Amino acid sequence: MSIEEKVQYAVDRFEIQDVITRYSFGQDLHQGDDPNILEIWKDVFTKDAVLDYSAAGNPPTSYEHMAVIMRGDKHTVGNMSSFSNWQHLAGNPVVKIEGKKASARTDLWATHKGKLTDGKIMPSLYVAGAFTDELVKTAYGWRISYRKLEIHFMDLLQTLPLPS
Repeated sequence: MSIEEKVQYAVDRFEIQDVITRYSFGQDLHQGDDPNILEIWKDVFTKDAVLDYSAAGNPPTSYEHMAVIMRGDKHTVGNMSSFSNWQHLAGNPVVKIEGKKASARTDLWATHKGKLTDGKIMPSLYVAGAFTDELVKTAYGWRISYRKLEIHFMDLLQTLPLPS
């Protein structure tokens, strides 16, 4: 591999890491009742991307529909509606690049803080898992064209209120 090819590989790898991280930012920069994750996700996925979150009970679907499943819309309550805050931490991805296509596997740790409802704190959810991604290099940079969620374990825990 020439020095130019090595440099391009490194640049591509950093760009892939950034697009994987932007997925979490789409979730985490829009907390609580702010459903606007598509503001960032439009720069993460290809227009025809498929998200396979069947491990969490959702059929494979588009990223736009996954945003509705998670956050809801005018007609639907999202499955994250019982949480007030969350954070999605992605580990370092293992990346394989072949021309304008790539694959990556990234460990995931996601925390979801239970919302205060009717004077009671709802349980918090902790998830350990991984994402397996297929990516393509587009005119706008690397984008995820397919994402599969693996869940290693989930714990639903009752949390305590902070002392006042």
